[in-house]
Amino acid sequence: MTTVVRSLERLADWLLIGLFLLIFALVLAQIFFRYVLDDPLVWSEELARLAFVWVAMLAWSLGSRKRSHITITYFAGLLPRAPRLLLAIAAQGLIVLLCILLVWHGWGLTLRNLDMQLITVGLPYAVVYVVVPLGAAIVMLYALAEIRDRVVELRSGAPAGPSGSTP
Repeated sequence: MTTVVRSLERLADWLLIGLFLLIFALVLAQIFFRYVLDDPLVWSEELARLAFVWVAMLAWSLGSRKRSHITITYFAGLLPRAPRLLLAIAAQGLIVLLCILLVWHGWGLTLRNLDMQLITVGLPYAVVYVVVPLGAAIVMLYALAEIRDRVVELRSGAPAGPSGSTP
């Protein structure tokens, strides 16, 4: 199971890198065609925006995986160990709730936009929305793993999980 998860994480990392490079290349091409050749590309901006939406949602999951989102730990750090862990579990529970809402409504938006086409690229508009439930589902899995680690830590008294730290 761990190899499957690591393979999917590696795939997501490469997808993020590829999308970022695509955005960079599209913006450079648009500048070149517009200002050097005086013949702007009509489709590059739409494709770059689409790639940016995908980068934003997948980067959210990357930040969750690496636990690199900004957290304010001052007040939690003042609490004794057990309430601090319970607060961390509650915070991750709220993230799971947000992700459930994003998966539900994002999937609904995706289905409602299957028959609409992006103007210049010709892809279904659902391509814009499908990354919302995808990214939220990934973040939800990381939040559930974090809850599991904090529950284990609360029960055992020893730090659990990859970092062993609590917010």
